[in-house]
Amino acid sequence: MVIDSGKTYKNLKKKGVIDAPGDHKFLHLYHEGRFVLSTKISHGGAHDLDDFLIRKMATQCKLTKEDFLNLANCPLSKEEYITRLIESGMIN
Repeated sequence: MVIDSGKTYKNLKKKGVIDAPGDHKFLHLYHEGRFVLSTKISHGGAHDLDDFLIRKMATQCKLTKEDFLNLANCPLSKEEYITRLIESGMIN
């Protein structure tokens, strides 16, 4: 499985992640002003995220691969994502 990094980036931005400063493409998620997590995404050109990168980003986002794909492709809303992070203890 491969997914488009540009589309993934745009969809993650819609879910509340923000660009971190620096020359690499790191994304940070904050909830109620508190840092929650960071993930790195490939950038430039036409980069696809292969299975290895999908699994790596899923781990960084504290999700299963299936849930990360739903987050990246939009079926998983920001509210549902935050709820999963709360349920898993990542957010208290």
